[in-house]
Amino acid sequence: MSRLAVILPYDENHIENFTNHFKQMVDESDFYYKLCFLKQKSNRPVNKGKLFNIGFSLLKQQFDYFCFHDIDLIPVSNECDYSLSEKPTSLIRGLMPMEFGDHEEINDYDNFDLPYEQHFSGCILMDKKHYELVNGHSNEYWGLGYQDIDLLARMVVNNIPLRSVIEKPMTKTYANFNGTTSRLIIKPKNNKIRKVTDKNFTMSLWFNIKDVPPYGALTDNNRCEYFLFGRPGYHMGLSITHEGLLKGVVWDKNETPYIVQSKRITLNHWNHAVMVVEIDCIKLYLNNELVSKTELNQKLKRYGDENYFIGVGNPSSSSWKNFCKGSIGEVSLWNYSLNQSEVSRIFDNGVTDKNGNFTTTNLPTGFWDFNSGYNDMVFDMSGNNNNGQMHHLEIGKKMIKTSTERYLPYRRNGYYAYIGDINNLKELRNYKESFNAQINTNRTIFHKKINNFEQVVQKDGLNSTRFRIVKRENYQQKHEIIEVVI
Repeated sequence: MSRLAVILPYDENHIENFTNHFKQMVDESDFYYKLCFLKQKSNRPVNKGKLFNIGFSLLKQQFDYFCFHDIDLIPVSNECDYSLSEKPTSLIRGLMPMEFGDHEEINDYDNFDLPYEQHFSGCILMDKKHYELVNGHSNEYWGLGYQDIDLLARMVVNNIPLRSVIEKPMTKTYANFNGTTSRLIIKPKNNKIRKVTDKNFTMSLWFNIKDVPPYGALTDNNRCEYFLFGRPGYHMGLSITHEGLLKGVVWDKNETPYIVQSKRITLNHWNHAVMVVEIDCIKLYLNNELVSKTELNQKLKRYGDENYFIGVGNPSSSSWKNFCKGSIGEVSLWNYSLNQSEVSRIFDNGVTDKNGNFTTTNLPTGFWDFNSGYNDMVFDMSGNNNNGQMHHLEIGKKMIKTSTERYLPYRRNGYYAYIGDINNLKELRNYKESFNAQINTNRTIFHKKINNFEQVVQKDGLNSTRFRIVKRENYQQKHEIIEVVI
């Protein structure tokens, strides 16, 4: 039977709840586990990397593999699998902040997500061979941020298996919306576009926003969303919510809404959104991934001569104006439901390829790429002559996707409740832009390492971990608390 050591930073507020809950959730029939809590005796912020190195050094002769775990993260789904893995693996598919005890009321995991795509912290499995090969964690990160990014980089330079994602470069023209007056109005001039949202249809666009709408709907329904593209009245289309979610909504003939939502989007980053409406369901894609789906069991509401708006819900209404603050590009509308292959093609290559050919099976009903126009007019490049009228827009052009190869950790499908400080989680979600003092310091440390990273890894890690044991005691018989000076 394999032996697993779970190493965690000590926290007296969580240790009892974590230990008891872990025992209930984790099936020990295929492996034996022990929890080892490292208690840092220091006035400085916690140094998780160093504590993990200490725990590994003390236990490596007794155990086969290791889980480096945050004590404020508890498993809440049956897919939280702690069994032995042949390669370094994150157990976290998604997490969600909540109070301890609230996890017992979870019905689904739709709102669980990762703080960021490269997240490699919280709960990771590694065997002895791989952990020693990367020289463990860095000892240099105190407090929030970057110890997991550093660990991921250590795996890259040591050729340890990771998921590789290669993206093609893409340059697009787009419009900047100021959040107060900017908009594009498209008045239907023919039945092709007038009736397109009556039945199966698809809408697609690229967007980039730097912050989220400032208010919830109960506080100010004119500023609770950034409306991206759609039709007013019973607003249908795509928008960004106050919580930072991509939202798609359609209404049926009885004026009942059908909503699909993503998890939190990445801010200050170009994202691709597609809403596909089929005869019996609605699908929402974010960056070529199906993120939400809901059943549709009634005919759709008919909007007749209602305008289409880009960048605003309805500028002339007394409520639900919802001007967008950010950038929007390559807005497209089809009178049929795109399939998965077509969604992938427009994500990889655009609605038109480098030769100007449309990449979908059928031509779009409307296509506003902001690349062609006259005075305040944006031409409809579908050929259907439904041109848009600009109001207070700035047009730009840049590369929205670079040719990059990104390395991401392997993941299992576990969902976890975050029972720690919600403010810390908020800072980590935006770690690249955060002004948090600890994250800023750790960002600087990491960036200084990059140009000489392989040499740094050889000197900073397991082989440079210095500590002194102050106290070592059993906890609940099989577990252990180790207090150390670092």
